Amino acid sequence: MENNSFRPEEENENKSLIQKDRSLLYMGVVLGIIILVMGYLTFFVDEPWKFFKKAEDVPVKVVDDSASKNSSLLDETASMSDDEVRSSLVKFIEAFYYDQSRGYFDPPSYFANITETFFNFHNLTHSRLKEIYWKRREDTENLRRVWIVSSLDFERQGGRITATYWAKETYFRPSSRQQYSGSIRYEMIIGPDGKIVSLRDIDARDEVINTVEPDTTTLEPAGSVPAEDPSLESPSPENKIYEVSAVDVQPEFVGGQRELIKYVSGNIKYPLAARQNNIQGKVYVNFVVEKDGSVSEVKVRQGIGGGCDEEAARLLRNSPKWKPGVLNGSPVRVNMVLPITFQVGQ
Repeated sequence: MENNSFRPEEENENKSLIQKDRSLLYMGVVLGIIILVMGYLTFFVDEPWKFFKKAEDVPVKVVDDSASKNSSLLDETASMSDDEVRSSLVKFIEAFYYDQSRGYFDPPSYFANITETFFNFHNLTHSRLKEIYWKRREDTENLRRVWIVSSLDFERQGGRITATYWAKETYFRPSSRQQYSGSIRYEMIIGPDGKIVSLRDIDARDEVINTVEPDTTTLEPAGSVPAEDPSLESPSPENKIYEVSAVDVQPEFVGGQRELIKYVSGNIKYPLAARQNNIQGKVYVNFVVEKDGSVSEVKVRQGIGGGCDEEAARLLRNSPKWKPGVLNGSPVRVNMVLPITFQVGQ
């Protein structure tokens, strides 16, 4: 009986011990979770104390950046004054032509994805626009363009700006051999994204077009030009000067006609007096090609004045050696005439 009365108390004591052990376990789990959370906040969250602050109402500003995807000088023109638009246009056009003067033409920098009009062409992609631009430049050699800032005029049309301005231009057209100078009025339309959607010429004035004759630097027999100089003939058979038609092989500039033209065009200096007085034409120079190919006895037989005669003679005196004329297998002295053409466009 005594044993039975003791067992219930023993069981209660054991249960109490088990419950105490579980409470410690729970506490350890909670502390572990707290440590993990604090570690996460410390290492992976910037400014973790913000989680414990009361949320504040912050005004939200909605910005439509669809018009600023392409940076340009002309964004948000609706909010700009006329003076501000004019200033931006001047900077834009200046940069546009400055890049071209340096041989740089990058359509994405200045033109819309599809250019509606580019002179006589329409609906062009960037690659097609670039191709057409360089094709046009092939026929505008030595282009000089000065656009007149004071002539700039513009108007706003919805989300676009239509600008017009004058530019003075000079260039040479190889396809038609024309030297051109004049004033061109351009129309440039700029879209809402600040890029060119249309560029064309709409007017022209003060145009001067001179047709430049093809370089006719050719050798001609001395007899084709009047006023033969009898002093060129020598009584000595050894020093006799022959005409071109009398030799078996005519004298030739080393490299042929092409190299002769290259030499003349690359070394000719158009006299200032002749240029100012619009003096142009052909100067006929008489000279002798010696047996060793050197040039001697240079004389102007028919000139045009203005310093062109002296310049033509200088070119022949400084000429490299030629291939001498040949008669019966031996080199001989040959009388030659070279017409040198002077054009104001040179």
